[in-house]
Amino acid sequence: HGLEMKDVQRVLLTHAHQDHFGLAARVADASGARLLGGKGDERGFAMERNAKMLLDAMARAGFDLLSRLAVVGSIAWVDRFAEAIESWDALDGGEVLSGDGYQVRVRPAPGHTPGSLTFEVPEAGVLFTGDTVLHAITPNAVVMEDPESPGEPFRSLSRYFETLDAINETNGNATLLTGHGRSISNYAGHRSNVARRAGLRQRNIEACLGSGPKTIRELVSSIFPRVTALNVFLAFSEIAGFLMYLEDLGRVEMLRERRRDRYRLTIAA
Repeated sequence: HGLEMKDVQRVLLTHAHQDHFGLAARVADASGARLLGGKGDERGFAMERNAKMLLDAMARAGFDLLSRLAVVGSIAWVDRFAEAIESWDALDGGEVLSGDGYQVRVRPAPGHTPGSLTFEVPEAGVLFTGDTVLHAITPNAVVMEDPESPGEPFRSLSRYFETLDAINETNGNATLLTGHGRSISNYAGHRSNVARRAGLRQRNIEACLGSGPKTIRELVSSIFPRVTALNVFLAFSEIAGFLMYLEDLGRVEMLRERRRDRYRLTIAA
């Protein structure tokens, strides 16, 4: 496009995952650009991990020591592909950033991460979604620490569905430019597909719990019987995220034992 690195003035960060902010610090160093991202992703941009919380949660979920250490090690390995951001401007959502003949409307989109944002350019009729909306995959409900409740897991899936409903109200007719894959022009159809896939996962979990209380490890073994060591964290996060969501719906409840947490269906479910 005939531009050079020095022409970059601002970098808008949709969320604090390594494949989306990994080069931002280098771009800022080379150009002097301002970095802007969601306030709730502060620890993510700094690449600060609560490894103890994750290890404890996976232990109570029934995973053995080797699996737990492999997960923590794999996250540290992925961190090699990103550089922590030390200085950036925090956005809450609701800001309007002025450009040369255009505006960028910032909206909060918690779910995929606590501080995820979307960026709307109304003059172009587009919405940059990061990984909040993806064409062919439902963003994983990654287990991470809640920035507003340190030591507690972020209830990602419940917030994610709230965000999807908010997008329908504010940008349902826009062209959605996604973080991976093709753009989406039929958001209503996409939202329906996400609901269908989520409903299937919910029914899978509830069917497994129909025979009695189970740990997350037991649910992972049943629902993802061929999961590889590389994907254990994603499988654990998927089931944990849905269980917290089903707790919020009043359909499951946790049985906290001395060493393990088990989940069972409620009478309402």
